Amino acid sequence: MPDTALRVRLDPLNPGQFFACCGLFELLGMEESGLLSRFVMESRQPRVATFSLETARGSGALGIVLRRLRNAVVRFPNEKKEPPVRPAVIDFGDSELILDWWLDEFLDRTTSIKCWAGQVTTQRLFGELLPLLDVESTCDDLFAKSALTASLFGVDPRSAWNTLDLGYSPNEHKVSSTVFPAVEVLAAIGLQYFRPDSRKRAAVRYSLWKENLPASVARLAFCAPWVGLPVDDLEFEICKRGQSYKYFSFARRAEKESTNQ
Repeated sequence: MPDTALRVRLDPLNPGQFFACCGLFELLGMEESGLLSRFVMESRQPRVATFSLETARGSGALGIVLRRLRNAVVRFPNEKKEPPVRPAVIDFGDSELILDWWLDEFLDRTTSIKCWAGQVTTQRLFGELLPLLDVESTCDDLFAKSALTASLFGVDPRSAWNTLDLGYSPNEHKVSSTVFPAVEVLAAIGLQYFRPDSRKRAAVRYSLWKENLPASVARLAFCAPWVGLPVDDLEFEICKRGQSYKYFSFARRAEKESTNQ
């Protein structure tokens, strides 16, 4: 039988790219039940890995997902919430994606993984980022395609502007700078289903599972892997940039958690 797996190249130490893989996994799984995925690490290249999706549709599935997202209608019906944190509803094919991961389970308070601030609204974020998706992206360059905009979720450390380097924050001055739209958009979807424990902002953990799993199981494996499951454990920080904006840092190998009571 022909090999139809979708293999996306990523930097496993970039948490935005990890959560973007999770988002792609969820989107493809909406139309293909039983979809399995795993991460394949490069032992001699710690910044290189492959996200392998066992899809029957092959590499063409990536373009379909990107086109649907770029052309999707996004609604913000919950007018009880302020525009900067208003949940988004994305019409994706026959499904609705309700995104509100930046709020707690009661939709009352923001969580620490919300990185935007000021006058940035969720409508502005999706309105500016979705049209920037490059539908001609391949599995090799999906996360390398960049564009210019002043809006971002803050999940990709490559787009983090350090005020010590620039002397100002592009967000606060509404200046366009380089972002990676596929990472920002797909990670914004992935975080809805793969929510990290961010109570420790200096050590937010995620695990790359190296055995084929369905999405329902992978949602547990990434945050609470069980004994016997092969994983790579990583952790990143939620750092500040400027006066009020935050971003995900590059990850490092996570320390083994003590089992002592």
